[in-house]
Amino acid sequence: MINRYRQYLSILDEKLGRMFNAQKAFIKCKQGCAHCCKEGTYPFSELEYINLMFYYHALDEDVKARVTQNIQTLLNSNNFKSYVCPFLIDDSCSVYPARGLICRNFGLLSYYNDEKKKMPFCADLGLNYAEACDVSASRIVNRASDGTEPIAYNIDRRTLRDKNIEETFNITFGEDKALYKWLMEDFCK
Repeated sequence: MINRYRQYLSILDEKLGRMFNAQKAFIKCKQGCAHCCKEGTYPFSELEYINLMFYYHALDEDVKARVTQNIQTLLNSNNFKSYVCPFLIDDSCSVYPARGLICRNFGLLSYYNDEKKKMPFCADLGLNYAEACDVSASRIVNRASDGTEPIAYNIDRRTLRDKNIEETFNITFGEDKALYKWLMEDFCK
């Protein structure tokens, strides 16, 4: 099932790449930014977590030791409401190919069905979509300086792992939990 899930991720990454490219006038993400990895709860499905752990176990021993220390520090803190992702090493994702769905689409404007557009929180930091939005009102008010119109995509986690995707790729995402809770189960036995 992991190979079929990775096939899905490959197709998804191509699709997301086109979305990020279409919105590049608004995207300020670059290596080392990592704001999105420093404050969150990081929801993962069971399948996402299993894939993540395969990469974790294959890490270089030095990097793996640093991640393990981050995990132990996190679990000892009992700070499960908002925390730095323990896989973040030197402001870079140590398991980037196995990052979760929430990580893959972060930075784009999104919506779910007919719900209101969701801006990435980094707009408040002057980053993605900041020049196009009224942060205080949480709404888009401008185009980019090059005329690009901000587009919201239906890429909520619910749409990225719905039943159609499970059927198409013959996968099952399984239970959803915060990364912290998955790690508690694995590292506090």
